[in-house]
Amino acid sequence: MEKITQNPFKPLTSNFSNNPVLFLNTDASTIEIAEVADQRLVAAKDLLDSIACMTIQNVPDNSLITVCQAAYLLLSDARDLFQVAIYKRDDRE
Repeated sequence: MEKITQNPFKPLTSNFSNNPVLFLNTDASTIEIAEVADQRLVAAKDLLDSIACMTIQNVPDNSLITVCQAAYLLLSDARDLFQVAIYKRDDRE
């Protein structure tokens, strides 16, 4: 009997359409997935650090919305990545 393989590509939750465009390769190693998640966390933290240094008087129009949207996407991707990394780690134990 032929082994049925599961699709290794999981859509990211930051896809807001019915036809996802961005996917996570669940076949990647746990370390690689965690490293990519960490990159996104660091980028989101840096964006939020920038906001912490701003005052209402020196924020250009729409900048705050743009930074918040970027941070949301980065944190959403990081969460998806870490969930897969934790799941893969639990599978080995």
